[in-house]
Amino acid sequence: MSYPFFQLLRNAQQFRWDEKCEQAFQDLKIHLVELHVLVKSEPGEKLFVYLSTTEYVVSSFLIKEEGSDKKPIYYVSHALRGPELRYSEIAKIALALIMTARKLQAHFLSNQTIVLTNSPLGRIMTHSEVSGRMIKWTVELGEYYIEYKPRFVIKAQALSDFLSEMVEPEEEEVWRVFVDGASSLAGCGVGVIIISPPREKIKLALRIDSRVTNNEAEYEAVLAGIRAAQEVVASWIILYSDSQLITQQIKGVYEAKDDWMLKYLQLIRAQAEIFADCSIGQIPREENGEAHALAKMAASLSEVSTREVLHISQLILSTDEEILPASKDSRKIPLIKFVVNNELPEDKAQAQKIKRQAPRFVLLNNILYRRSFRGPLLKCLSEKEVDYVLREIHEGCCAEHLRGISLARKTMLARFWWPTLNQDSARVVQACEGCQHHSKFQHSPASIMKPIWASCPFDQWTMDTVGPFPIARAQKKFLLVDVDYFSK
Repeated sequence: MSYPFFQLLRNAQQFRWDEKCEQAFQDLKIHLVELHVLVKSEPGEKLFVYLSTTEYVVSSFLIKEEGSDKKPIYYVSHALRGPELRYSEIAKIALALIMTARKLQAHFLSNQTIVLTNSPLGRIMTHSEVSGRMIKWTVELGEYYIEYKPRFVIKAQALSDFLSEMVEPEEEEVWRVFVDGASSLAGCGVGVIIISPPREKIKLALRIDSRVTNNEAEYEAVLAGIRAAQEVVASWIILYSDSQLITQQIKGVYEAKDDWMLKYLQLIRAQAEIFADCSIGQIPREENGEAHALAKMAASLSEVSTREVLHISQLILSTDEEILPASKDSRKIPLIKFVVNNELPEDKAQAQKIKRQAPRFVLLNNILYRRSFRGPLLKCLSEKEVDYVLREIHEGCCAEHLRGISLARKTMLARFWWPTLNQDSARVVQACEGCQHHSKFQHSPASIMKPIWASCPFDQWTMDTVGPFPIARAQKKFLLVDVDYFSK
């Protein structure tokens, strides 16, 4: 609304009042007449933050719920200038959040704040591989109790002007996903290209370890595209594939007769229900060339070195996998829920702990892994698997009966990890019967030996009294003993 005024004031020498300035002036008068009353927040309340961006401005507002009504607490607006005008869409949204946290620090410190946005801001701000200004902003926001949730419909009239000015049309919220699979003698691979509403591309190349047919590779590509769309928190997606058989079977036009095709269809339809709308369409192979090139590259190379590919992973056939990881380990369930569905426990301290730990973990093929420092991913073991793995490494066929610390390091080199790795390693070593029998015992004295300095007999000697003994002749019952230090 105020942008035409700013442009006019910057160029004061050539003052020109045009139609945009007049329209902005009329809108400003209407806005001043219908000003809304701001309310005060109480410590401990849940506060909600809405973020929006335009080409020149990032804005946000803080609200709280009073019954069924939503009351505004404060508005924040920041005009972009200089390098900020060239930020990507997600960087602008993050800038709006960081500006809000800086100006309303008292509200953020004393309240639980829920950021409502349809962008994948929560995934990015809790990811350990972000760099540059994003990692700086992530560290700065780490002191606050912030949750990220999808934006719901605002019914309060106090926020209608904000939405009409800042929110983009619903038609532009569609995410387009281009998928393709490739199978050859060199290997099998999957290529996925995700195009966000602001026309930003995300490219993924995934390699399939198992030998599959062309149709199976196409199904795997569709599954990979759906899961990638879930990672970026897309609500409305359109899948594009150049395989007529796959697209028509998913639509229900063609009948799937093979058992493996039915398993794929059941899994795809179950995961598609997570989205508000999910459809698939067939496109010519010429229009899907970029995804096809990624699939061929992933199939032919064990390691992809191009920097355009943002994610490289190992993919295994997933027809027999469950939709969500079925873990009975109480230590892994909260992390998996946060990584998959962004769910946090009600306990505030536990929620903060999970948010700090989440960037170190990643979920691949329904298995939770922990990122190591400049090393491979470490598989997180459950409580039932810990004892077997430790005993196999410590006293298995290639056992070395290592000490506790060495056993823990060798376990990590074997690509396993769990929170109590060091304590469990020490416990296994202490309970090992072979280590108790064949351990190298220390034979050195408990205290330092003191040397005796004597050069000749009776140069240094001592006397001691021993007794009392039974009374002997002449009433003698004690014995005097002299000891020479030189001759003993």
